[in-house]
Amino acid sequence: MNVALASILESGAAYYPLILLLPILTGIALAIWSPGRRSLWILVVVVLVFVVLDFGLDDTRMDDIAFFVVLGAFMFGLGLLARWIGGRVARTRLS
Repeated sequence: MNVALASILESGAAYYPLILLLPILTGIALAIWSPGRRSLWILVVVVLVFVVLDFGLDDTRMDDIAFFVVLGAFMFGLGLLARWIGGRVARTRLS
């Protein structure tokens, strides 16, 4: 299973959409169902799980530590943006 997951993530066709869609969909879901501060921790955990999984499957992980830090910050920022926009849309629809 580890080899199959690594080969799926090696493909740019699966990897790049995951980087973009995972935080966006998580941010939107959290804006709709959990608007409190707890949703920030959920977003942190989702991003951290993806980054740690990607780090574990990387062959040159020690050379790419800066990449993983930037990737995590980018994904968290994207999730925050999606959560903020989703919250604004949800509040507008409720009013």
